[in-house]
Amino acid sequence: MLVQNDIPLAPLTTFRLGGEAKYFISIKTIEDIKNALVYCQNQNLPYMILGGGSNTIIRDSGFDGVVLQIQIPGIRCLEANESSVIYEVGAGVIWDQFVEYVVKQGLTGIECLSGIPGSVGASPIQNIGAYGQEVKDTILSVQCLDETGREISISKQDCNFTYRNSEFKSGKFRNWIVCSVTFQLSKQKEPCVLYPEVKKHWDLLISESKEFNTNENLRTLQLESLRNLIIGLRKKKSMVLDESDPNTRSAGSFFTNPILSDSEIQKFLIQTGKLGFINPPIYNESNGTKKLSAAWLIEHSGIKKGDIFPGGVGISTNHCLGLININGTTKALLAMAESIQKRVFETFSIHLEREPVVRP
Repeated sequence: MLVQNDIPLAPLTTFRLGGEAKYFISIKTIEDIKNALVYCQNQNLPYMILGGGSNTIIRDSGFDGVVLQIQIPGIRCLEANESSVIYEVGAGVIWDQFVEYVVKQGLTGIECLSGIPGSVGASPIQNIGAYGQEVKDTILSVQCLDETGREISISKQDCNFTYRNSEFKSGKFRNWIVCSVTFQLSKQKEPCVLYPEVKKHWDLLISESKEFNTNENLRTLQLESLRNLIIGLRKKKSMVLDESDPNTRSAGSFFTNPILSDSEIQKFLIQTGKLGFINPPIYNESNGTKKLSAAWLIEHSGIKKGDIFPGGVGISTNHCLGLININGTTKALLAMAESIQKRVFETFSIHLEREPVVRP
């Protein structure tokens, strides 16, 4: 186990922000984690877990402890039958590489999660989702180590997945370390084209493509075409990693869409009515609650795409949920986020929740 000193953390995050780690260990195996935990305990040092850095905000002061970067590899088929395939995937596998892999196998379940940055280990923590799909619908279990180094498998039910949240993010497992995730993908379910924006482009693609009528491997062709469509939509919003895009230094969507009860929605509609906003976008959730658009709230509170804030940070020119680092600091980024939250609350009495996690 190699322990490195004074390693810059900014290059390891999509924001390209943050200070140094006093100590740094690359984790390639479960044994590496166990050894690292023993090292931290013996040296009386705190530790911090880092994955792909796409949903992480590192403070300018860095971390005065040990950063464990999870790089556990591997995609292993556990079971395959006529209807589905089960894979155990190492926490360090790049998420989009896994999506690409299963799409090429003609498997559905995560095709609309194409282009999301980060690693597989982060997917259950955040319960990542986009364009009508959530990762919770394909996860069977999550393999972890607790603080003592004990190996534990957590069932899907015990993960307590909710919208962009789980027990790993804000619950009883938040200090546990994800080692691998077990997914079940379908050989039979149709590609997911329920999201209106996706369906609009998909229907156009179907009507214009002759390959869909003649190609023998139709299912794989459809999935690969849908994956490319999703990545294209994300790219237009600067929601994929692209160093040539000045908006790429971000965490994608910085705020989650607020989830409200019926009574809260009624208060919201009264408020928007007083402000002269007619028919704000409201979406029905499966559990009976309603979802608002954080992007709509931000724009209609007076903040626009491309706005520049003090300290070298600003709003993406392509999507107002993309808070970006231009040449700034973590302090400036968080100050901008707080000012946006304040503006939205003052306008609509709605509190926006931050999606990326501030570490430590």
